[in-house]
Amino acid sequence: MEDTRAKTGIRKWLPLVVLILALFIIVLDTTIINVSLKAIVGDLRTDLKAVQGVITGYSLVLAAFTITGGRLGDIFGRKRMFMLGAVVFALGSVLASLSHSQPQLFLSVALVEGLGAAMMLPSTAALILAEYRGKDRAIAFGMFGAMAGTAATIGPLCGGFLTTNYSWRWNYLINPFVVLVLLLGSRLLHESHERSPHRPDVPSVVLSALGLASLLYGIIESSTYGWVKAKAAYEVFSHSYTLGGVSVTAYALSLAVLLLAIFWYRQAELQRRGKTPLIALGIFKNRQFMAGVSVTAIVAMTQFGFIFILPVFLQGMLGKDAFHTGLSMLPFSLSVLVAGPLSGILVGKAAVAPKIIIQLGLLISVFGALLLHQEFSVTATAATIVPGQILFAFGFGLAFSQLANLTLSAVSVQQAGEASGLNNTFRQVGASLGQALIGALLISALVTQLYGDVAASKRLSPAAKSQVASAVSVSAQSLGTAAPAGQLSPVVANEIIRIKNDAIIKGVRTGLLATIAAAVVALALSTQLPMRSRPPEGPAAAPGASQEPAS
Repeated sequence: MEDTRAKTGIRKWLPLVVLILALFIIVLDTTIINVSLKAIVGDLRTDLKAVQGVITGYSLVLAAFTITGGRLGDIFGRKRMFMLGAVVFALGSVLASLSHSQPQLFLSVALVEGLGAAMMLPSTAALILAEYRGKDRAIAFGMFGAMAGTAATIGPLCGGFLTTNYSWRWNYLINPFVVLVLLLGSRLLHESHERSPHRPDVPSVVLSALGLASLLYGIIESSTYGWVKAKAAYEVFSHSYTLGGVSVTAYALSLAVLLLAIFWYRQAELQRRGKTPLIALGIFKNRQFMAGVSVTAIVAMTQFGFIFILPVFLQGMLGKDAFHTGLSMLPFSLSVLVAGPLSGILVGKAAVAPKIIIQLGLLISVFGALLLHQEFSVTATAATIVPGQILFAFGFGLAFSQLANLTLSAVSVQQAGEASGLNNTFRQVGASLGQALIGALLISALVTQLYGDVAASKRLSPAAKSQVASAVSVSAQSLGTAAPAGQLSPVVANEIIRIKNDAIIKGVRTGLLATIAAAVVALALSTQLPMRSRPPEGPAAAPGASQEPAS
């Protein structure tokens, strides 16, 4: 096949279209059914928590097996692993669309589809690294980063449209058609793999998968059960366990530390014995790579945290339905989509250093988030929050689009799959942290404000306060304050509305402050990035080699 670097025009960029389309459907499935929960609950006759477990399971499997998927791509070929992952992903999607129970949906989405995504995802970035060089690579990763941000935001819009007009099952049925296009388009891709392949170490695969799964599970469950002292009995398969009064989060995080420590020891032992580890520990000495993946994780945390915050405001405060919530988030999606290619052009044609693009983007995002903090008020409308959305998303798009280029350029093409898998794992962990931690802060602030306002209200009688407080404890998770039974005077009804609105504003502003703090941390870490990428084209630039920042 003709080298992509010798091609021009549309023939040169067709492989990129195939790869970013694959990224699009993988990321899309992390958010597309968030607005379809009610429909799935009714259709499968289950509950909200059970369906939420499906979404969590997909993220867990994707994060836990991405490193393994990258290593398998190194060994057996990235193009081959990309195609195999696409087939498995499509199979999981078909099974999900045919599900008649929550366990069936969980197995289809979390295990089958999640494993397929974990095989595809690291291969996409690794194949871009192999397909493009120099300025073309900067533009390619700009588009790649833009699509990662846009797909997550378009998910609620697509899910709302398909669920409202057809069925929630179409959220999964569209995937096989996209996969068919990917398989046809894969003919445009060059095969790429490690020069001296070795079979993956099975115990390392198990340790890394279980360790990461325990880590993310503990973080996700912290909002329900607390971090150390249990807020409630642990429930699993309709059974409750007190666990000695200790939160399941503490147990899960302790197990994660133990498993990952054993994993680290095993990688060092395999290297000492001259065998091939799942992850070459030398990659952690590569300052450019580690700075890049750290910033990537925190930027992903801000993105997914914001994607959780904004629908809370649009639905809880403004009363938007699922489809119109997605429409109201379009300025975010479009701004990311514009910023990604623009960053590639600035790096490629204007010769602006990628580090400058990343830092400028983070600064713009912080400014946009501060503006949104002021725009989130009881008088806000979908229109008044558009400027803040655009600024936040534009800055995020600039930063994210160049992070993959700067990060993966620190490793050799031969180790691209391993590095890409680790980079995507960091991003997925960051995304899960954004949803779990920022979401927990938002809900906690919302509930605290609700109870505080009810207790302090001078318009509610003591009897009414008791009823309202009881209703709040039931409805807080759905962002509403259910009215007590019986007739309410206009004064009391308006007071309840005021309390609900104040609580939502407090919650989203608290969540947004956490997002701003994360962006500031990312900005501080970005100072450790090199000014420009140093793309190593051969095996000499091993990922374990420490690279000094370029000036």
